[in-house]
Amino acid sequence: MASSPSQGRRPGLHPALSTRQGFALLEEAGSVRNLLHDSVEAIRSLRFVSLHGDGVFTLGSIRVEKAMKVMLGCNEVEASGSWPSKKTLKDDWGHDIQKLSQLLDTAIERGLVRSTHTGYAETLATRISESTARPLLFETFARYGKSGRFHHLDVLATNEPGSDDPPSEYWERVEFHVRTTEPEFAEVPYGDNQALDEYEARLHSRIADELEAWWFCVHRLGVQGCFGELGKKIGWEIWEPGRPEPPIVRNYI
Repeated sequence: MASSPSQGRRPGLHPALSTRQGFALLEEAGSVRNLLHDSVEAIRSLRFVSLHGDGVFTLGSIRVEKAMKVMLGCNEVEASGSWPSKKTLKDDWGHDIQKLSQLLDTAIERGLVRSTHTGYAETLATRISESTARPLLFETFARYGKSGRFHHLDVLATNEPGSDDPPSEYWERVEFHVRTTEPEFAEVPYGDNQALDEYEARLHSRIADELEAWWFCVHRLGVQGCFGELGKKIGWEIWEPGRPEPPIVRNYI
């Protein structure tokens, strides 16, 4: 059971940060924690993409980007001794979740050598890299975050087909992948409305599990020191106190 150490709440979070910056980072970490919680629950409760998809995609794109930037920022403090500049955050890192995911994966790979328990950290990193649903989920969030939220407005304004598929089609790829790669979802109970509703609830819960697993692994990798000394403290802050380890991670380890 994870719980945040008391020293993570004190001013003077890290020598490279001012007191103001320290409090700002704690606020951002809390926002990451809250948004990730809401995102996981939004996916679990998703029933109709046409009605609830925008809420899921909005939460997902914002929370993943914020989580990645917070942990990458901690990693940058370890590497250069200062929090990344606004230009770096805006121009170099940008809002592309797929690009940020690659940067985070690289930071994890390079940071494993300084982890407290290397074997455990390597297992967490492998759980992230071996997930086949997570990249598709992040691709959906990236599409929505970059321009998908304005997809139909752009079509309306130009009277031309969108340059990319609508975000709902990206989501369909996530569902299709899970249905075709996991035997328990191979048979779709068409013709039985109650059974179909229950099936879709299980399917969406399974997709939410992948997001929760990534969240947990990044949290634990932070605590393990993969993102530096500051990352150890912020690793605790991005996870909900008392929230148990996701079963799919526990079973994997």
